[in-house]
Amino acid sequence: MERELAWHRVSLASCPDYLDQVAIWHHRECLRQGLQSHQNKRRERLLQHLIGCACVPQTWLALEPGSGDLIGCVSVVSYHLGARPGTPQADTPLWLSNLFVAPEWRRQGVASGLIEGVRQFSRELGMTGLWLTATDQSEFYRRRGWQLVRRAKLGGRWVNVMTHALGDTP
Repeated sequence: MERELAWHRVSLASCPDYLDQVAIWHHRECLRQGLQSHQNKRRERLLQHLIGCACVPQTWLALEPGSGDLIGCVSVVSYHLGARPGTPQADTPLWLSNLFVAPEWRRQGVASGLIEGVRQFSRELGMTGLWLTATDQSEFYRRRGWQLVRRAKLGGRWVNVMTHALGDTP
């Protein structure tokens, strides 16, 4: 039986009760990728995402309709703004970060929908492109129009640095 594909996207700022679960997902994914991580530090950083408005950093959640269960998340960050939330200038690079979808919801358009939400938010801020780093999911992003810019060493591992122009089409 195929599950209904309907789900909705909300900001973490509007649903702060999910902060701990998102921190757990971020922590586990970092460990899976061989990065050092501390769950409490992930939670502490996510507190900056609760400001809402047109600020960065920002995290969005995918929620299952009816139950309201958390099924995915994605963030947008700026490494140029430092630790404080703020509204970036149009030439400030924004980075798509921490895309995660619960395994039972994968291959159902949730990740693509979350990415599109980040693209829309970034366009509204006047941005012309987005950046990300990827390892094992580089092909997933390439199929969605992301371009490999270079390989770089980050946290002791090689990653693909990718970019995506923010035109009118995904």
